This record gives sequence, C-alpha cells and structure tokens, in this order.
Amino acid sequence: MKTISLEVVSNFLTTYSHCSRCEVIFRESGLGKEANKGDIQDYPAELKEEIIKLSDRLGELKQLYKHRIEIRLTDAQSPRGIYKSLIHRLRQYPAFIIEKKDVYIGWDREKIEELVDKYLRAAGS
Repeated sequence: MKTISLEVVSNFLTTYSHCSRCEVIFRESGLGKEANKGDIQDYPAELKEEIIKLSDRLGELKQLYKHRIEIRLTDAQSPRGIYKSLIHRLRQYPAFIIEKKDVYIGWDREKIEELVDKYLRAAGS
C-alpha cells in the first residue's frame, strides 16, 4: 500500500529551542527557558490561532488516513519554504502540496480530502 505525501507550507512559531547551538548558549548564559517563553509570547494572537487551527486540521487528517498519509511540515520562512513557495507559486498559507503535484491553499478540509483521495484511488489503496 502506497503512502501519499502531504507537505504543508505555512507560517510557524519559531523558537531557539530547535537549534542545539542556541540552546547551549542560552543555557550557559543563564537565560534557558525564559528566552523561549518570550519568543512565543511575542507572536501575534492571529498567528497563534492559525497554528492551533492547522494543528487541529492535521490531526483530523492523520486520524482519517492513519498510515496511508505522510505529513511533512515546512516553515514558509525557511529556505525550503521559500523554495517551495517559488516552485509552486505560493503567496498565501497554509498551502497543502499533495504528492509534490497538486496544491491547495486554504482551510477547506473537504477539498484537501478530495485531493488525497484522488491519489489514494490512483495508487489502488
């Protein structure tokens, strides 16, 4: 059974906790968790709400498709995100890229499922 790839390009909250070098610097300087807490608090409420909405949507898709779908998250502001935005001409987010071919921008769960189902049918799953 083939797994369908779903790449999500969107804006994400960025903290220094993902960078091992930054973590060492913050820990040794005594800043530690305080730096990360400030990072998240500084983001606009709209972006935080969007992240929660996206998380819920991806949870629903993962529950529906279980092992038949592989979800990859890409920050739109990362080098990979910029590359994906150029290649697929993305100007709004979230963008859902199914099997590196079809792109859907927006929140319509039914449209995303329709595209995933199309590839599952083609793969015979």
